[in-house]
Amino acid sequence: MRILYKYMPFRLSFFDDPLLRLTPPSDLNDPFDSKPTQAGIDKKLKFFFDDQGDYASAESKSEGVRSTYERGLRDGLGQFGIISLTEDPYNLLMWSHYAAEHKGLVLSIACDSSTFEYHDKFTERCGVSKTKPTRVRYSNMRPGYQMPDSAIYEYFEYNFYTHFATTKGNDWIYEKEYRYLLRLTEADVAVVDVGFENWVNNRGPDISITHLRSNTYKVEASSPQKRDLLPWVSNCARKKGNIQCDAVQAIEKNAITGIYFGSRVSEEAILQARESSEKKTLFGESVGFHKSIVSQDRFEINFELLD
Repeated sequence: MRILYKYMPFRLSFFDDPLLRLTPPSDLNDPFDSKPTQAGIDKKLKFFFDDQGDYASAESKSEGVRSTYERGLRDGLGQFGIISLTEDPYNLLMWSHYAAEHKGLVLSIACDSSTFEYHDKFTERCGVSKTKPTRVRYSNMRPGYQMPDSAIYEYFEYNFYTHFATTKGNDWIYEKEYRYLLRLTEADVAVVDVGFENWVNNRGPDISITHLRSNTYKVEASSPQKRDLLPWVSNCARKKGNIQCDAVQAIEKNAITGIYFGSRVSEEAILQARESSEKKTLFGESVGFHKSIVSQDRFEINFELLD
């Protein structure tokens, strides 16, 4: 089991309900990230349609089928969400960018296939889903002209999608990133920001809605038997321009092994977080709490174990 780290802002609500966002490619902060290139798509089209010779049916050679397949290659990763982790909890840039300028925290997570609970049976068969974290590779060339044969010469798109979802530019190498890549249908909860209450009041008895703050609501199925409704509700919300909907995944009990508060987190906030976590069995008794300490001699931080 590998220990990896998650940078995040400080949210007291996390200690009541530890959830991590499944970020779709369209919401990633890098416009190149998880976006298949035309060169890569063309190679896949050539293999699938042009290299089959007499084995290709007349139907598969039609422009309609070809354009539909091309659109699927371009947009297929939109069905997935990414949970980004790192092997480095000391990186000052990530503390500034992802942990609210040292006012946030870093989670230490024991990562394997049991870190999250999976509900969608297709996840076990889907070659794109990564139920164990996969290391991101870095390159100065976008995938396309240089792609492994396994990403091209396959009759499914598992390796094709995986290659684009786990390759980033060299400028990101300092992040030392690992990724879970999961279908959005695996989400346990949707967190929805709405501008009007009418949407909230018309969801029906099969959906449970909890008010979190301001215009933000937690949406979940009213029972395990109704889980299949959650992706449908989430998709409906995303199609409305004035509603933001995030799919989130619950962390399994005892997966969190440590919490590292930033140097700018107040003592009062740390105390509140610890009191909340102690009330929840999800964190387990072995979770260690640490505070980041700024070095007086070097541009670096260290961690102090809190009593």
